[in-house]
Amino acid sequence: MSGRPSTSPIGGQTSMRRRTFLAATLAAAASAGSACGFSNGSGGSTPESGSAESNEPKRGGTLRQTMMPVTHLDPAVAGNASFGQILMVGLWEGLVVVNADDPSKVLPGAAESWDISNDGLIYTFHVRENAKWSNGQAVTASDFEWNWKRILTPGVAGEGNPSFNPGRVNVAGAADYMSGENGNFADVGAKALDDLTFELRLDAPNSDLLIYLSQFWALPLHPATVEENGEEWLNPQIWVGNGPYILDEFRVNQGAVLLSNDQYWDSENYYISRWEVSFNDGGTTFDLLSYQQNEIDITGRIEDDLEAVTTSDVADEIASSPTNQFRNLTVFNSRHPALHDVRVRQALSLAIDREALGEISKPAIPGNSLIPEGVESSEEIPGVEHDVDAARELLSDAGYADGDGMPVINLVHHQNIPWVEAIAEMWREDLGIDARLDVLERGVYLEKLKVLLHPEDYVGFFVFNNSVQPPTLLGAAHSSVGSSARTYGVNLAPVEVAEELDIARSQGATDIELAQILKGRRHPEVEHVSDLAERAIREEDPEAQHRLAVESAVAKDEAYVSIPVLWGGYYLLINPRVNNLKLWHHTTVFTTRGVWLDR
Repeated sequence: MSGRPSTSPIGGQTSMRRRTFLAATLAAAASAGSACGFSNGSGGSTPESGSAESNEPKRGGTLRQTMMPVTHLDPAVAGNASFGQILMVGLWEGLVVVNADDPSKVLPGAAESWDISNDGLIYTFHVRENAKWSNGQAVTASDFEWNWKRILTPGVAGEGNPSFNPGRVNVAGAADYMSGENGNFADVGAKALDDLTFELRLDAPNSDLLIYLSQFWALPLHPATVEENGEEWLNPQIWVGNGPYILDEFRVNQGAVLLSNDQYWDSENYYISRWEVSFNDGGTTFDLLSYQQNEIDITGRIEDDLEAVTTSDVADEIASSPTNQFRNLTVFNSRHPALHDVRVRQALSLAIDREALGEISKPAIPGNSLIPEGVESSEEIPGVEHDVDAARELLSDAGYADGDGMPVINLVHHQNIPWVEAIAEMWREDLGIDARLDVLERGVYLEKLKVLLHPEDYVGFFVFNNSVQPPTLLGAAHSSVGSSARTYGVNLAPVEVAEELDIARSQGATDIELAQILKGRRHPEVEHVSDLAERAIREEDPEAQHRLAVESAVAKDEAYVSIPVLWGGYYLLINPRVNNLKLWHHTTVFTTRGVWLDR
């Protein structure tokens, strides 16, 4: 949603007045909006892609797509997951798959059915007899047990980047095995009972378990191929999978080619014979030009500069998933006390005119909560409203009347984003606070994210684009139990605690040890969020769990450690020749099941 980084300073005499800035951008947005035929965020996706030429699916053809560079395709590793998993769900199939018509539910995958015990603690999956690996071997329950052991084995995911989250998928014994505290996998509740029966045993009921199992981390690799070939298992010459496609070519940071897999049990519902993916690190301009020249069918980078797309001649071909993404400002830890005061953070949030930002950020819409409207029960979360007078009063109460004494507030990102610039202008004009964008080279930005405590003269927020995964209030509660490897957002902590964490990390402390240092020592309003979230996760009564999840979501909004700004979905350009492709609000984005191409 941004253009190229600006080399001129933001703020002072060089900045636009707010009314001038908004007038110019609103006019541009109105022109762009009139050219667009996509959803403006009503909670549903745009109409299914495809032409009206024929409703009869055609078999064959090549789907051409771009996406961000991918360095590996290992379900056990979280890195590159946001892009590589689009390919992963084509190459492998888990026990269950997302239902494209209703993404809040799952369909049978490698398992044709499953049973859930009355207490919700035991899931028994029945692997289908006709499920095969691409080499013709049968898929078995033992294959899934082997893969569970692999993803839980310490070190498999490299340097602390595992895709499996034991806090979200509370399989009995998984956390202890993954941490190395218990090296006996027999104590983990993931077992093959026979060739076609696989059992998962939980520590506590988890209503989101099936949705979690449809995600990329639960995809199975072929055990013999990995064991016999070590790190070379991804070589297309020896690769084996159980999904609708086989891997014909994979070049790190360049591209991949997938071909239809005639061994796949449901191959008759996959019509595309060849799927070509090129990895693009050139941003929206490259993707848009390639799309306009009919070199690709699906783009992957248009969110970098949506305005360029919404004002182009292909604007009516933008497709949007249901609204589950939220653009937000997340506070980072600094030695300066200003943003450690919840009143200051609240004032900054109240001073944001989200309606105005929505006008300059279409197809994104105003978002006043960290629970977007695409999340079930989002209507129960009131969010925050625009109130400049209340914001000024809060600042005065905190000792910063009219912005006096406030430090420069940095809005940190690796791109220059118009709506972020607009927020800085609102704070400057309405609160008297010096706010500015700090646009960093992407590598520098990523390094900033690792810093536990910034100096007193560096204060502000990281600009993030997040989503609730899965799109449920319980999924949101899980995200509020923060990682101990950072001290921003839900782990914002007093300076002395951050100093202690920094020293401990430099001495090689594990994540578990860091969590023990942090537990109970974050700011009270943040601890309150975490406490409610943990209680919701542990609660077994559905009604009580829902109530706690709502309370946790409201408390997180009111802690103002992450300030919501806009809501949106995944935005892609999809060529009209691509029929029946349905975007969803999970991070795997879409499936090609049932998708076909006009020649």
